[in-house]
Amino acid sequence: MNEHFAPTRIRYYLQPGDPVRYLNNSDWHNHQWDGGADLIESNRIPNRLNTFIVADPAGNCGYSWMDAIVMSKNCSGPGNRTWAHEAGHHLSLPHPFVGWEGFNWDYSQPAPFEIDDHLVENADSSNSYVAGDFFRDTRADYLNYRWPCNGDGESTTKQHDPNGVPFRSDGTLIMGYSSDECGAIFTPEQVVAMRTNLQSTSNWGHSEYLQVTEAGAEIDDDAAVVLATPIDSQAVHYNNFTLHWAPVPNATFYTVEVFLFENLTPRLVYETVYNTTSLTVTKGIPNNRTLYWRVRSYNEWDLCQPAGIQELGVFKTKNFSATNDLESVVLAELSPNPVAAGYPAKLLLTSDENMEAVLSITDASGRLCQRQALSLSFGENILEIPTDALEAGLYTLSLQNEKGTILKRLAVTQ
Repeated sequence: MNEHFAPTRIRYYLQPGDPVRYLNNSDWHNHQWDGGADLIESNRIPNRLNTFIVADPAGNCGYSWMDAIVMSKNCSGPGNRTWAHEAGHHLSLPHPFVGWEGFNWDYSQPAPFEIDDHLVENADSSNSYVAGDFFRDTRADYLNYRWPCNGDGESTTKQHDPNGVPFRSDGTLIMGYSSDECGAIFTPEQVVAMRTNLQSTSNWGHSEYLQVTEAGAEIDDDAAVVLATPIDSQAVHYNNFTLHWAPVPNATFYTVEVFLFENLTPRLVYETVYNTTSLTVTKGIPNNRTLYWRVRSYNEWDLCQPAGIQELGVFKTKNFSATNDLESVVLAELSPNPVAAGYPAKLLLTSDENMEAVLSITDASGRLCQRQALSLSFGENILEIPTDALEAGLYTLSLQNEKGTILKRLAVTQ
């Protein structure tokens, strides 16, 4: 967003202390216009340009409405200019094809002199200040759909103005509908219009949140967050532990992530904290697992710290309050469950130490169906559970030794 607006000398930033919020509402995530109005009215922060990211904003890539921008998450990735486009609307800019919205036209034919009570701009820009988008440095454009560019950064579709003069649309304009890869600029006249709009007391109330201020301090691009605890496979209580890290100069926000595997999937925790260097986690974390975590830093002005340089911490989860010591050193996972009769189930036993144990299988009436002695090694142990001799029904698997007992239920189907 700030790269697109750099030539305008308009810069966007997070107001200190404003939350980054997650709104758990399916009616807002996929909405029509009435749902969008409810989303904005229910959640807008006054005196801000609010931005909401959803799955489907009324069938659009995005829209600007009241003091908010609503965007589709599919149109919000790197290189996409939807956010800048909608901010341009918010600051008074129309489409270069203004008046053509919703119209189908045979572009091989000369355009009408008026469309939707709006004068159509000529290819030579001779009537630009009274037609089209009223800017002379944005060329004529009648294309109201998403379109690709040719090698010259222009539309592949040739149009004809009301006088029959052929032309192609400029694909570099942020306010047009060309593909994102075509380019992204605001013209000098558009810049003047946006700055004038922003500094005026218009019905949009821009003066309420206009702040003339020096840019905040940026964070060193090589600034890596130094993790304090837990690291080096330190054990923590699985449903109540605190992550600590060292402060980064000029940072005010920190994004904390916890992952199940070293390849950073799946993500179990994703939280942003403000002006603190710790986060307490009390839910969503499995017991008896090795987990990975990292922290990224940013501030109100500098949001682009690279993730690749951040340290990855390692810790283990335990249930320190468990009376069953076996559950604190062995993690048991049974799959598939249910299992079809005649096909084996697999019992994955992840152990923190070498040990001996006994595995028993009993049916719903308590009758012993199978029993075997096991020698578990440190790490993962995979055991196949044959079901050939088991009838359809529910069974109890019991892993037991002097440390305690672990019970699992197995359903066998026909």
